[in-house]
Amino acid sequence: MKSKKALYNIVSQFTYEIITMICGLILPRLILSSFGSEYNGMISSITQFLQYISILTLGISGSTRVAIYSAKGDIVKISKILKTTEKYMRKVALFFILYVVGLAIIYPFIIHSTYTWFNIASLVVIIGIGTFAEYFFGITNSTFLSAYQSKYVYNIILIFTKIASTIVSVILIKSGFSIQIVKLGAAVCFAASPIILNYIVVKKYKIIKKIDGDNTVLEQRKDVMAHSVANIIHEYTDIFLLSLFADVKLVSVYSIYTLILNSLKKVLSIFTNGLEGAFGDLWARDKKESYAKNFKTFEYLNFVFIIIVFSCTTFLILPFVKLYTAGINDTNYILPFYAYLSVFTYVFFCLRSPYLIAVQSAGKYKETRNGAIMEAALNFLISIILIKPLGLIGVTIGTLFANTFRTIQYELYVSKNLVKRSNIEFVKKMIWAVICFVLIFILQKFIITFKIINWITWIEKGIILFIISFLIVFSSSLLLYKNDLINSYKLLKKMLIRKRS
Repeated sequence: MKSKKALYNIVSQFTYEIITMICGLILPRLILSSFGSEYNGMISSITQFLQYISILTLGISGSTRVAIYSAKGDIVKISKILKTTEKYMRKVALFFILYVVGLAIIYPFIIHSTYTWFNIASLVVIIGIGTFAEYFFGITNSTFLSAYQSKYVYNIILIFTKIASTIVSVILIKSGFSIQIVKLGAAVCFAASPIILNYIVVKKYKIIKKIDGDNTVLEQRKDVMAHSVANIIHEYTDIFLLSLFADVKLVSVYSIYTLILNSLKKVLSIFTNGLEGAFGDLWARDKKESYAKNFKTFEYLNFVFIIIVFSCTTFLILPFVKLYTAGINDTNYILPFYAYLSVFTYVFFCLRSPYLIAVQSAGKYKETRNGAIMEAALNFLISIILIKPLGLIGVTIGTLFANTFRTIQYELYVSKNLVKRSNIEFVKKMIWAVICFVLIFILQKFIITFKIINWITWIEKGIILFIISFLIVFSSSLLLYKNDLINSYKLLKKMLIRKRS
């Protein structure tokens, strides 16, 4: 694996996700305190509705990555691939304008809100500006950088954009401007990033702009399309159904818990985004032995992350929400059962990361598309049946069942067809994770006796929980997964040495 680039990607992605997490905690709190839960829920709902347009990409990003892996650095072939992708994405961008106009007209009538049609419709148009720029310029170039193992270039641009948009938003909120002006300021900042990215990619990587496209280079697009459509349905089912059948304030509650858990998921995605290109390169060069070895290490590290991070999250999420929403009394944000069920749901989603990266890097979209379709169907059907009697709990149960099914399907396929191993390896790691969590639960009950009353005590408990979790995972790894622990250390050392050299 090209460790130097992988390290750059991981470090830059980690930095971006941490900054996104911090900014993501600052803005919703300010919006809640300045504009209320209704506007906060509306913004989350509109953002998700705008993301539905990605169904028109028809898997183009995934098939573009696979084609670039196969090009093996040939700049002429890569230029043709990017030209084909760019032409299609620009058609999507133009259609997106019509979608935004239609959504602005219809959306105010389908949600439960006390605000005027104009207030809601204008918010839809303003939030859509940044998304439009992404589809017109950003997706083609960011996909290229991801496949070319140079995603760090885009991450650096995103870091500065995120900071700038947050600063602008905070200044506008504190100055007493409307939510529309606040979101317009942020949209302008985000619209600038894909324009800058387009200039850098053309100059730095010598992409040939005056070249004809070739639709045959994206032959996997139809198979990737099934995954894309299914993923959109699965990912956005909860907020779609809540927007239609529940009060918009309940969407705000959902968005606060999702804000926390999505931040953790994005931290984990650092490794997925940073390493997919490297795994794709190994597969394209038929380095199957190295591919399997690196996969085993990544799977182990994924379990380490899940055990440590989500065990801490289980005991910290409710105190966090209590502190974060203190003084916000227009709806109830403290829902213990929903909080724990949501954590469990995200655990099963994050478990799939190494298997997802294996499937995508090997281009095995056709072979796994039925599982993607089944996941989406399970989520939607269970959620729509349970949303009326159970509300938030109902849609979360639907997501949990779907996540569990898809993760198991991915693992079965990867073990049998890509890394050639017994499924018992996954079962053993699951048992290990459960035992570690039980030990963490028991130890924290005896060691942490103080109550969380402010952010200082929350941080103190978090540090203690992290130390307990880390020590249990490390000591159990020495007993059960010593080779994986050593290989992880060697991989990290190799990456750091290459960076210094």
